[in-house]
Amino acid sequence: MKTLVVFIGFFVIASCKTIQTYPPPPEFRLVEDLSSSEPSFLNIQTQVSLKPYLDEAEKSLEYKFWGSEKTCQGVSYNYGFERSPIDFKLSDDEVSYTIDGKFNLYLSYCPGCHELFGDEQCIIPRITASCGVNEPKRKVQLSYTSKVAINRSFSLQSQTKLNYFKIIDPCQITVFKYDATPTIEKEVKTVLKQFEKDIDKELSSAPINATLKDVWLSLQEPISLAPYGYFYLRPNALSVFDLKLIDKGKKAVFQTQVTAQPIFSTNNLALNTLSLPENVKPIDSQNSSVINLKTVASYDSINQFLLRDFDTQQIQISSRRFISIDRVSLLGPQQEKLLIEVVFSGTKSGILYLLVNPYVDEQQHLKIKDLEYELFTKSVLLKSAKWILDEKIKEKIQSGVAVDLNPYLLETKEAIYQQINSEVSPGAHLEGHINELNIQHLTIASGSLVVGLQLKGVMKLNIE
Repeated sequence: MKTLVVFIGFFVIASCKTIQTYPPPPEFRLVEDLSSSEPSFLNIQTQVSLKPYLDEAEKSLEYKFWGSEKTCQGVSYNYGFERSPIDFKLSDDEVSYTIDGKFNLYLSYCPGCHELFGDEQCIIPRITASCGVNEPKRKVQLSYTSKVAINRSFSLQSQTKLNYFKIIDPCQITVFKYDATPTIEKEVKTVLKQFEKDIDKELSSAPINATLKDVWLSLQEPISLAPYGYFYLRPNALSVFDLKLIDKGKKAVFQTQVTAQPIFSTNNLALNTLSLPENVKPIDSQNSSVINLKTVASYDSINQFLLRDFDTQQIQISSRRFISIDRVSLLGPQQEKLLIEVVFSGTKSGILYLLVNPYVDEQQHLKIKDLEYELFTKSVLLKSAKWILDEKIKEKIQSGVAVDLNPYLLETKEAIYQQINSEVSPGAHLEGHINELNIQHLTIASGSLVVGLQLKGVMKLNIE
């Protein structure tokens, strides 16, 4: 981006010069509309590691727990349940968890009760039975499903449900014709309901919101490209969409789209910092990033660079005539063209005022066309240096301006690459590369020369 001003200056260096007595100066104003002609989209593939949060959820539930229910009449029971580690499974938008468990159950039965001295007692000695006591414990299998999404505040939200429960070894007490399966299912489900809340809580604690806040703030920071100017991305909207789960549910991958109106300015701009907005519907769903960059180079800034970096250029007009271009200045728009002041010496010396139309061809070469001498100075030129007005000289000047901008664009791509490959915040890394960088148009504004660039690339954000 720093090279944008360089090639603008380079284009001027290749041009020519004017004559004494200045024409009426153009009106100079700052460009007020800083928006790009088209919105820009940074589509960032974001990847969040869910494994630490799933592991915490898994640890939050006890591996062993007990329960009981005691009544005088009917069946009373005590049970113990022990689960195995959770097996996580994956689908596009949900994580399922399979748990293998085993239990033992001790039951007692009373057909009827009576009150004696105010206490209920069984009318006969209680009949007892058990499953998994002094024998292998009975096996149980159950599974959960968590549907995962991102809400408007950029936090992971999940809805976990117990959707499968099966006792592999049923517990049927034949002595009093009792099926203990519903009892075990009810008790285990009640306890494991808490697991649903634990999973949802842990997944929502993934630091997506905090990381996106850091990314959002960092994207608003100006990038200093001293001594040429500043690059502002100017984001104004943020979208998260297309969430999918990969790697057996251990990672969430989604697209993060930043809508922006970037600008490059040779002057420091006082821009307000925006807070992270709510998640909005994406405008453009393509995977690559497209940045339409408006580069605003004020004529004053360009002239300062030219004054500092300009080397005298010599144009051989004929075997006996030549001019040396000593200084070049951009004055601004006039007659819908760019007015250039050129101080020259050699066979003749003085000042030329040239009106030109700058443009960039498909090969990304900067050229000029429609060159004219400012009318106010033409009469002076007719008296002092008619040979300069020759059409062949004009053609020679125009054809001589063909600056290959590709090396500058390559340097710009490398500068951007260095900026976008960095650690945004602890545990969050932004990476990417620019595939294409092309100049779309040049605009002669009242106080600036505006260059429209388009960048296409791929970006990724990894959150640990």
